[in-house]
Amino acid sequence: MGRPFILHYEDDCIHCRSCKTRVGFIRDHLFTNIGDESFIFHTVFNVEVPEDKRYHQVEKNGRTVADTYCIKCGNLLGRKLIAIDKPCSYIREGVFFISLHKVGHTNQDGGVNEQAAGANVQDGDADEQGGTNEQNDEQ
Repeated sequence: MGRPFILHYEDDCIHCRSCKTRVGFIRDHLFTNIGDESFIFHTVFNVEVPEDKRYHQVEKNGRTVADTYCIKCGNLLGRKLIAIDKPCSYIREGVFFISLHKVGHTNQDGGVNEQAAGANVQDGDADEQGGTNEQNDEQ
């Protein structure tokens, strides 16, 4: 049995940080779980999830999950929710929890945005160096 072929799409995608293989569409992103530091997707591609129940883990909250790997490099990207006692509108069987630190963003033009998750978070207590026109005192 050979390796599955890699799918390529022309849309805003997330990709594996290790090998840049596209693994999901931004439009399929349900929401970001900041506490778990993961994106939650209902659909991903170019990933491998072991179907053997020996590789499934039961978490403390009763959820059954399976690790999700990049199909090209084998990097662990996150988990797939296999079973849940009390599903809700977003957290239900079949969703993927993809680690913020394991993926990056690729735009439609093929450009890669390598900002880490939370890179746009601003520190309100940061000390700013200099102000406007501070260097123009001599003029």
